[in-house]
Amino acid sequence: MIEMKNITKVYQVGESRVEALKGIDLSINEGEFVAIMGASGSGKSTLLSIAGCLDIPTSGRYVIDGKDVSLLSDDELSLLRNEKIGFVFQAFHLLPRFNAQENVELPLIYKGTPKDERKERATNCLEQVGLRHRLLHSSSELSGGEQQRVAIARALVNSPRLILADEPTGNLDSTSAEEIMDIFCKLNEEKKMTVVIITHNQAVAERTKRTCHLKDGQIVDEGI
Repeated sequence: MIEMKNITKVYQVGESRVEALKGIDLSINEGEFVAIMGASGSGKSTLLSIAGCLDIPTSGRYVIDGKDVSLLSDDELSLLRNEKIGFVFQAFHLLPRFNAQENVELPLIYKGTPKDERKERATNCLEQVGLRHRLLHSSSELSGGEQQRVAIARALVNSPRLILADEPTGNLDSTSAEEIMDIFCKLNEEKKMTVVIITHNQAVAERTKRTCHLKDGQIVDEGI
């Protein structure tokens, strides 16, 4: 599913050159459940952004689902993100004026999916995460754990093969965090989805099947 070879990422900040990633080699097979751990500033979020085609590497080769990212146009990258990858972030990124169902429908609106189909698919995804009874509640009426479940449902609505989650339990209490990890485990085990989670939390990493450790922009342990 993911094949990275000698991936680097360099940012120019004023006159300073910051090497966020320094020659990353990483393979993640379809159906794996992987945690990527590291201290703040180790390059975890940069790595996830490149894995999700939200950013491009400075050098190196990245192949996702058999496609060399460097050969894809911007439109092809957008299509790949929309159809194959579901994103879950620490901050939820829900639209406050929209209810749960409308937030989940958003990727389908961008795709041009008919209204009736959007509602049906959004309802099904919210049911998967245990929130069918909260369809019409706005994000302000939901707890943090419920908001993250809406965000996961939104990530699922296009039936992606890959879920990328950046500190998905970082803003949650321990009980809600366990519930969110239960959902990811179920998606991996029952739906056979590939799930990659960025985390600094050892308890979260222990729920996955493989842990890679990142330090100073380099993978020091691929967990194989």
